[in-house]
Amino acid sequence: MKLQTNSIAVVLAPPIGDSLIGMVLVNNLIRNGHNPIVFGWVAEQLSEWFPQVTIGRLDSYRKSFDTVIEFRATGEGSALSRSGRTICISELPEYRGSKHMIDRVVDVASNFLQLRDVTRSNGITVPSRVSVGRYPDRVAIHPTGSHPEKMWSQRKFISLARSLSASNLQPCFLVAPGELSAWSDYAASGHDIKAHASLSDVATAIAESGWFIGNDSGLGHIASSIGVPTLSLFMRRGLARAWRPGWGPGIVALPPDVVPSSALKELLWKRLLSVRRVLSRFHALRAVSASTKSS
Repeated sequence: MKLQTNSIAVVLAPPIGDSLIGMVLVNNLIRNGHNPIVFGWVAEQLSEWFPQVTIGRLDSYRKSFDTVIEFRATGEGSALSRSGRTICISELPEYRGSKHMIDRVVDVASNFLQLRDVTRSNGITVPSRVSVGRYPDRVAIHPTGSHPEKMWSQRKFISLARSLSASNLQPCFLVAPGELSAWSDYAASGHDIKAHASLSDVATAIAESGWFIGNDSGLGHIASSIGVPTLSLFMRRGLARAWRPGWGPGIVALPPDVVPSSALKELLWKRLLSVRRVLSRFHALRAVSASTKSS
């Protein structure tokens, strides 16, 4: 379908990674002359990082739009639509298949919405107050996430941090304020553990670091968007193929492929993915980044 109106709302999915990938569609709409109003807490908290985007709130825009695009069917989307109908991206054939999620959004922009000038970029812009790479030896580590089954063990993350410190790097753990108490003993023993109040502050800490290591979670997508070299820990290859951070330099760490089924891989990956294996992948990331800079 070709958009015949400029009365467009885009409702982002709540997870951070989903929202940042959804911003690829927003960026492409803007590049092609549209002025969508964007709804979602991630866009609100990162508004300084997307200065070209207009952010809206539901209460101010009920029944205001001819076209509402949402990534998952929600009551919010239908509340914004004059007709009550929405375009649900997750239901489109262009959004299915085995491609990376960014490329699926690009396909939606090109083939479904028929936009001409299409990019994989989500349009993120680092604010002038932020000094990218200010601390080149700092490794921002995100050891938690919204899905416990995707979280590598706390004990292994601490062991990884000790190994990084032994290599004259500066590991810095980024956790949510509500998670800080679970890390207080490690903070007391000298580990650098930060709990920033806003997502913008988290993005600043990542942008000013030299490296990022994290679980399969949204902060890796922030790092990748900004261009910070990123190592992401995944439970299995199929998930990594679709969801690995897909903008800046980055690689993934996977457990050895020694179990036959996806269900077993998801059950056993934390035990099978060793600190030594993750550290090896981090050194590989450093080598790739050094090679890229020298070429």
